[in-house]
Amino acid sequence: MFYIFNKHSILKSWCDIEPSSADIKSRDEFFIETEERMTAAENAFLDGSEVYSDFTFRPPKPSQFHEWNGIDWMDPRSEEEKIAYKRSQYPKLKRYQFMRGMLENGYKSSDIEAQILRIEDEYTRDLTMLGFKDAGYFDRNDQSIGVVRDILGKTDLEIDEFWEYALAL
Repeated sequence: MFYIFNKHSILKSWCDIEPSSADIKSRDEFFIETEERMTAAENAFLDGSEVYSDFTFRPPKPSQFHEWNGIDWMDPRSEEEKIAYKRSQYPKLKRYQFMRGMLENGYKSSDIEAQILRIEDEYTRDLTMLGFKDAGYFDRNDQSIGVVRDILGKTDLEIDEFWEYALAL
């Protein structure tokens, strides 16, 4: 079996026919011939791992944020950064999903509107009411969601749980 590696000694491919040396050199690659198949290395490669010319490998990078520390992949972000990123990835809720989720959690739209009307700052009140009454969809990171969270006395974690519940509706 012939295993082809790039100039960084990372496996690119394998075949059972000897590759053209000129072709391999023109791409700044090299190959290693083995008597037996390196099945574990092939499977690791197919699973997304980097396989090296000594046939050791490391698992695939779990996310764009992970960094290799020489032993394992580590995510250097703080818990707050991880949560903020997760929230930024939530899909928008359709108005139906949001309103039904609120109703199923014991909140009628008229009750929430009454609470919004109690907001002292006129601009915040009007903006929140506009977002609540007229939105066709709801964005998890929109300022009005934070205002509604405060009105309902909920935490960000509780809003996240609500969001995940409402997405399934």
